[in-house]
Amino acid sequence: MYKLWRKPRPFLAAAAIAGLTLALAGTASARATVGTFYNQETITGTDVSLCTGLSGTTTNTVTDAGRFVANADGTFHVSGTTTQDYRTVWSDGSYEIHHSPSHFEFNTNATGEVVFTEAQQDPGTLYAADGQVIGKVSVFTLTHQTWRDLNGNGQPDPGEFTAIVDQFRVTC
Repeated sequence: MYKLWRKPRPFLAAAAIAGLTLALAGTASARATVGTFYNQETITGTDVSLCTGLSGTTTNTVTDAGRFVANADGTFHVSGTTTQDYRTVWSDGSYEIHHSPSHFEFNTNATGEVVFTEAQQDPGTLYAADGQVIGKVSVFTLTHQTWRDLNGNGQPDPGEFTAIVDQFRVTC
């Protein structure tokens, strides 16, 4: 599984948290607000292997955890990890098991500039239907986005990005 349907969530969640925090920052005292977050959910969906072309069903347990700091000056920082532990059963009975950690950071300020970076290294093992190891799969992603919220809606819109790096590599 290659999690294209999962990837954008930390960025969007961080943007929503930042919008709320920036709205509250103007009324805060000079001290910073520091906190942590944690969320875990299990998602099931279909996928197609980029290595074999087989279709299958994936069960993915996603755990997001991290820390945030909101300052009275309107700056906001989030850092954390998203860990995906998933198993995909392919149409021929073979299956893959992955443990996929990613690390992310999100920064914004009162002028609406947002910087988001996430790196993921996703090693997996491919098994035959009888449980024998038949291969290794590795997925690597790197995302970096810088944007300025010109219209103040708290969401990245076309024309607001000043830097985008999006690398995605699969080895079978």
